[in-house]
Formats: sequence, C-alpha cells, structure tokens
Amino acid sequence: MIKRRMSSFFYKTRQNDPNTPPRRQSGALGFFGRGLKKLCFYVGALVLFSVCMGILSATLFSGGSKSLPDDMILAFKITDPVGESEHARSLADPFAAAGITIGDLIETLDRAKNDDRVRGLLVSLDNAGMELAHIEELRNAVKRFRESGKFAHIYTASFSDLGSGIGAYYLASSFDQIWMQPTGFVMMTGLSLEMPFARDVLDKVGANPEFLHREEYKSAMEGMTNSHMSAPNREAMQSILDDFSNRIITDISEDRKIQRTVLQAQMDKGLIIGTDALKVGLITNLDYDDILVHTIRDKINGKPGLEEPPLVPVEDYHSATADESKHKRKADVALVRISGEIVPGSDPEPGYATGEYIANAIMEAANDDSIKVIVMRVDSPGGSPSASETIRRSIVYAKEKGKKILVSMGPVAASGGYWIVVDADRIFAMPTTLTGSIGVIMGKFEISELWKKVGVNWDALTWGKNARLWSINKPLDAGERATLNAAIDDTYSSFIGRVAEGRKMTREQVRAVAKGRPWTGTQAQKNGLVDELGGLDVTMDYAAELIGAPSREKLKIRLIPEPLTPLEQLTHMLNQQVTAGQYPGEGSAMMKAIAPLLRQQDVMDRIGPVQVYDMTLPSIR
Repeated sequence: MIKRRMSSFFYKTRQNDPNTPPRRQSGALGFFGRGLKKLCFYVGALVLFSVCMGILSATLFSGGSKSLPDDMILAFKITDPVGESEHARSLADPFAAAGITIGDLIETLDRAKNDDRVRGLLVSLDNAGMELAHIEELRNAVKRFRESGKFAHIYTASFSDLGSGIGAYYLASSFDQIWMQPTGFVMMTGLSLEMPFARDVLDKVGANPEFLHREEYKSAMEGMTNSHMSAPNREAMQSILDDFSNRIITDISEDRKIQRTVLQAQMDKGLIIGTDALKVGLITNLDYDDILVHTIRDKINGKPGLEEPPLVPVEDYHSATADESKHKRKADVALVRISGEIVPGSDPEPGYATGEYIANAIMEAANDDSIKVIVMRVDSPGGSPSASETIRRSIVYAKEKGKKILVSMGPVAASGGYWIVVDADRIFAMPTTLTGSIGVIMGKFEISELWKKVGVNWDALTWGKNARLWSINKPLDAGERATLNAAIDDTYSSFIGRVAEGRKMTREQVRAVAKGRPWTGTQAQKNGLVDELGGLDVTMDYAAELIGAPSREKLKIRLIPEPLTPLEQLTHMLNQQVTAGQYPGEGSAMMKAIAPLLRQQDVMDRIGPVQVYDMTLPSIR
C-alpha cells in the first residue's frame, strides 16, 4: 500500500517506498535542520499572508469606478445610520459594506438631480438611527432632487420597527410618495431625552465623583455627580426639545400639507394604524415594495412587465461619478473634517479628533498657495481644552496666511467643539445643531470608601503639598479645591475671551449666553454664536461666492487630512480587532442605556481632569 503525506504550497509529497526505511537526521544537526525547515515554512506563510492581505485590502478599499447605464433609478437602502464617517470594517466581517457618509450622500443627490440618465430615487428605510441635523440636511437634498422634476419615493415595512422617535418619519416626509406595508404602523411619539444618573449606585459602592464646573448649565458629569437632572440642565434641555419639536412639526405640516392641529392630534396617538395614516395623508400608499418597483417602472416605460430602467445603488453611482479633483493636490477649497471628542495626539484615531493631527492638516492647507478657502466640518461635543486651543491656533495661523475660514456645524459643535471655531470668518449651523455649551468642568473620582468596603488599605509617601491632588484614594481637601477653582476660573476666562475676540462681542455679552448652556442652531444664531443657518451645501455655496466660482459644483476640493490608504485602513481594522469587546453585551438595551456613562469615563481618562466637553448633548433623539 502506498501512503501519501498531506501537501501544501511549500511542500510537495512523494511516494514512500515501504521497503525503504525513513531517513532521519539525528543529533544536533537533525534538530537544527528540522527547526530551519519549520522556520522557512512559517516565514513563507507570513510572507504569503502579507501579500494576500495587501491584495485583499487594495481590492476592498480601492473603490474603482463602475460603468453606469444610460437610463437608471437610484436606489438606496438605509440599514445603518448615515453619519459623518463611513462605517469601519472589522476582521470579523472585512467584506461588509463601508457605507456612505452624509456628505457624500448629499453631494451625490445634488449631482444626480442634474444627470439626465437618472429618472428618480427609491429609498428603503430599515434604520432610523440618524442625528436630527443629518436628517435635516438629507431632507433638504431630497427636496432639491425633487425640484429638478424627478421623483423620490421611500418605502418601509413599518415605521414602528424603526425606533420610538419621530426621526424616521421626519426623513420620510420630504419624499413625494411614502409607501408602507399594509400591516405597518406609523409611530410618531415625539422627541425624548433620557439621561442615566449613577450617583446612587456610586454611593453604594463607595465611589465619590468630585467635579467642579463653570457655570450652572455645565452638565457633562451630572450623570455621575447627581441622582437626578438639575434645574438648570432641565431648563436648557427642555428649551432644546421645544425648539426641535416646533421645527419638526412645522416641516412635516408643510411637506405633507397637513394642518398642525390635525398633525398634533395624530402625534398624540403615538401609534397610528396604516389605514388612518393613509386617510390623513401621512403616507401615500399602503402596499408592498415589489409593487412599488413595478409601479415605477410601468409608469416610466408606459407599459407593464418591463424590467427597465435598472436600479443602481447610490453607492455605485457615487463611486462612478465622484469628482476626481477631490483627490488632487491642486484645489480651490480645503475640506477639513473634525469628528468625535477632541483629544491630544498627533496620529488619527477612529472616533476621536486628535488635536495636533487636525492642526497640522489645517496648517498644511494654509501653506498651500492654490487653496483660497478652508471649510471645517465639525461634529464634536468637545474634550481637551489644550487640544482645542491647538486646533484654534492653527485657524489663526491660516487666517494670517490669507485664507478664508468657513465652518459647517454638524449635529454637535459644543464646548471644545465650539472653542475651535470661534475665529472663523463665518459659521453655519443647521437649526437642529447643538452648539454653545461655553463652560468648563474639572475633577476626579475618589474611591477611598470602596477600599474600606473590600478591605484594602493604602499607605502613601509624598513630596510636595499637592502631591496627591489627583489620587483616587483620598477626597479633595479645602486647599486642593481652591487650587482647582483657580485653574477652572482661568480656563473659563480664556474660553470667554476666545469667544469674545473671535465673535466680536464683549466679555459680558459672551458671559450672558455662556454659563455652560447648550443652544440649538436657531437659538445660537439669535445669540450671535452662529452667523447663518444651513448645511455643508450652503457653506460650499458661500465658498464658491468668495472665490468667484459659478456654483459649488464647480469647486475643486481637496480633502485634508487625505483619506487613509488601504494599508492604513487595514492597520486600523487590526487595531479594532484587538480592542473589540471592551464592553461585553454592548448591543443589549441595558448596555445602550449606560453607554453614555461608559463613554464619559473613557473620554475623561483620555483628556484628563480639565474638560471643555458635554456628553449629554448627542443623546437627544
């Protein structure tokens, strides 16, 4: 009988003669020989793996253009929240779609409205987890698309499957036809803000959060320091909810041509059955998605049964028609995106805006003679005052180099996220942007009582009066509190001064609208913190006007920092794989409820005890 050994890319088998004894090296030579073979095997495998991953990453991230038909309907399925950045891939699912950013989506719709090959837009809504400001920007883009004479239809099986808020329907209301499955419901329960307060449980375990803030509306750490919402925080949040609610009801009433009283009566039901929603005009059709597709094609073709024009995914259309000038060195406008908490650092970090990295990008644009305008797109609740000041200073540098600085605020540009933009030539915000929150917070957690409960005793040796200022093992004494109060007063005074100088206001005027209070974009404009209401499209229109371009579509835009290379994206994917699972069960309802507290603690660890930050803002839905 002839036996065969398993083969591989690196080793080919041969037939063994049963009459021939096996050859085997003995002694040290044999040991090292076998070791050398194994080493060569593993090195070869590593090389092959690296080559394969390089090819894989280049394939995954290249996004090469695709040919488009001469007649088409754009199709977009919202299965994940559309935000400021693409969804990060992971090694668990490296072939998952990266998605499309809100900026790219809006730009694509604006491009498609002028493309004769595009007949219309069909959206399937399976996820409504988008920020209100993003929904506003997307609604405006859908309306511009419709104004070109093209249809825009949206379908969902049921709005009740898309969450408890009104955001999903608010987006849908901007389409000319709203289709829903016959068994579906329209859920419009209004806006809500839910904040967890952990002080009682911290007291039980012996953890004491000690935080000082300027001023009464600065509520970033209330989830840790309080058992309930403070009166100033409640006042500010209720004002924001009222402003948002009025905006949403007004827009839906106008778009669906439903009287406000009728609309309010329907909203008070919370859950509206399909036939009632159809009667009052909340939806236009109560039918299935395949019927919708056939209806569209029959109308376009003039006779039933034809499968043309094809449905082309918005992502494919975007990649095929994207303006190549965005990736070229020569440009009129630099677009700098600042998203996430602002932290110190000189390298890019997913989910954070690292101060030196962003500042270097702005200064790079400032030193580019071809760039005339720098547009900053900001979506940040703030973070480190030093990192915020680093970014702000780079804007001053750019202005000294003769550049015009424009700011487009996304869902949030508050606290440190506002600090960085105060010197801009013009600030744009959406009505539902959350901004302001001009204030400071400083402090620490001390857990001396916790150690007593678990029977751990700490001894300490010190040199210096305040050597244990940041120790978690002792509470602040009177002298340490005085030290912190002096520091927080200095930072707050600097913040007030930066805003006063940048916005051409007196310190007293700034102080009146500061005190740590967040404002909606509409309120901020009235208070002088924002110049104009509008999204990135309006900001780019203004940039085109500044440089004499006929329209924003004619602008040559350079993205700075430039998009990550395939190798850099692969590196981030590997890093995410290593750090995945930090919070077990994070997808559960309970973990989602306490996620703001966990994120708050993570940010505090990253940026240190002094913060210009407000984590409560993004939790509004």
